[in-house]
Amino acid sequence: MIRAALLAVMLCAAGPLAAQGFGGVWQGRLTCDAVPGITQAPLAAPFTIRVDGAVAKYERPVLSASGARTGAWERGEGRVGVDGALVLVGGSSGRGFHYRARYEGRLGADGVAQFTGTQDWMLDDRDFTRVCAIELRR
Repeated sequence: MIRAALLAVMLCAAGPLAAQGFGGVWQGRLTCDAVPGITQAPLAAPFTIRVDGAVAKYERPVLSASGARTGAWERGEGRVGVDGALVLVGGSSGRGFHYRARYEGRLGADGVAQFTGTQDWMLDDRDFTRVCAIELRR
């Protein structure tokens, strides 16, 4: 009984401790498909994840349809698994738009990370979803 309790405590503590190996700042690029009739080209924007323990928080600038910075930011967060697995959930809102984003991937022990996901948008009463990919390095 005592061994089982000790093992359970050790396993619970191992998750956050193991995830700390992925700590630090991960930087790279978010790329998303063009949206016909809305964007002029596919999106390419800087993307940053900051990992502290098992908590990952991200941000990236929201760009206009022409690719200019709008002053708005997409932000979100997720929990890093012991193997580097991470689901980030976030979004942004501003004048005439709002969206939710979800990206799923893995932080690699080699300092390289790749994610895929979607952004579900409502822009001036028009709904659309676009597919995105993220590549990062620590």
